[in-house]
Amino acid sequence: MSMGPAVLLIAGVAWTVLETATATEWSCAKPVEIEHGYVEHLIKYRCNPYYQLRGSGDGTYKCDEDHAWVSPEAGKEVPVCEPVCGKPKNPPRQMQRIIGGLLARKGSFPWQGRLVTRHNLTVGATLIGDQWLLTTGRNVYLNHTENTKPEEIAPTLQLFLGSQKQPALGIERVVLHPSYPEAVDLALLKLKQKVLLGEEVMPICLPQKDYVHPGRVGYVSGWGRGATFAFPNMLKYVMLPVAESESCRQYYEARNQSYWVQPILSNDTFCVGMSELREDTCYGDAGGAFAVQDPDDDTWYAAGILSYDKTCTAAKYGVYVDVQRVLAWVKETVAAG
Repeated sequence: MSMGPAVLLIAGVAWTVLETATATEWSCAKPVEIEHGYVEHLIKYRCNPYYQLRGSGDGTYKCDEDHAWVSPEAGKEVPVCEPVCGKPKNPPRQMQRIIGGLLARKGSFPWQGRLVTRHNLTVGATLIGDQWLLTTGRNVYLNHTENTKPEEIAPTLQLFLGSQKQPALGIERVVLHPSYPEAVDLALLKLKQKVLLGEEVMPICLPQKDYVHPGRVGYVSGWGRGATFAFPNMLKYVMLPVAESESCRQYYEARNQSYWVQPILSNDTFCVGMSELREDTCYGDAGGAFAVQDPDDDTWYAAGILSYDKTCTAAKYGVYVDVQRVLAWVKETVAAG
């Protein structure tokens, strides 16, 4: 993404050196601001509130004897602004209630993407960076044959983030989890361009510890069908508890496989029950995150990605891919670009 002009406030002969330094293209989606600290040949880099500096300490650089900008922490590495994750401006309130759920407030789930597949089917996707999202393999294959290649599917997908006034974003790559479709119903989507982050568009953090324990409550948002099986015009959410995995497995083993579309159950999935008011996810919600708030750092993490959204209060358990168990694959894929 191209940069706007940086703000340059410098001392003495540093102007030409700084001009060269600022010619580098940073990953920050908005211009980096530079402050003059009233010390000769000193600059300070700062990201806008939805980004944070990586690898450069507090962002202070000095001009060394070779007329190069040097940071005590980062050396000559150019500062990089990385997305802040999991810090929504208006986090969801407890007990607000996808089927029969209440409407999400603006900015409550800024990581929620609306993926429109071939023949205009709406499903979910979860933003995990400024260019990558998680969704399900089944989502990307909707209205495609099983032998269709991911590179053929990518051009048929459109992604919407933030308000409904935002234009559609194109998908550059679809990367299926190597265990799809047998064990892990998951796919990564790479956008053609980095998105501008703000109050309505912010990634959710990837989990660094295990949040999947029976009884643990998470929030699931989505554009899926409601109680009347109509697609809503506004984002909804529901608060649901993690269920006992063995009970869930026995439940689906007992169901008639010829009649029901069965979920993919494996060591990399977990199950979630209904709310106390029998609210549930439904068709079109798959790809959304099971979002949990960690009270230790007041940050929201994607503990799971909804895979099986066919419950619609008619089945007892929803099934989610456990993100921590596939974390290595997610990180490796994103790092490889």
